[in-house]
Amino acid sequence: MTEPTLRETYLTWTRRAVPALVLPLVLTAALQAGASSAWWTVSPAADGAVRYLFIAVGAASVVMGRSARAREVAGAPLSTAALVSLSWRLLTHALSPAAVGGILAFMTRQLGDYYLMLVVTLVGLVILYPRFDQWVAWSHPLPEAE
Repeated sequence: MTEPTLRETYLTWTRRAVPALVLPLVLTAALQAGASSAWWTVSPAADGAVRYLFIAVGAASVVMGRSARAREVAGAPLSTAALVSLSWRLLTHALSPAAVGGILAFMTRQLGDYYLMLVVTLVGLVILYPRFDQWVAWSHPLPEAE
């Protein structure tokens, strides 16, 4: 695959992926609106083991994304379709903690839970968001070790 074609495919994927990056902002706005309403303070749900389960699921999403990326790129070079598929999966793994944190914050009515998961999401984006140089490396054959 030629690099101009790969670059154009990457730019197309990035343009389609950018709206998904708005998810944490929308969740933050929804939680702030919810926290300012009267029902937020009425009989908050008790936090317990479920809270820690949700936090673990959110953090595990980033770890699983890293594992999936390592597994996919370890073999043969990836085709364009495989690169796009892998990129969507990595983005999903990176954004999942924000969604989990939003659900958890509505359940426990503790904004700190969401902000913790928002930090995990930001770390996940730094680690997992595919850059163009990674696409180039993943689409070319690996040099054979001697």
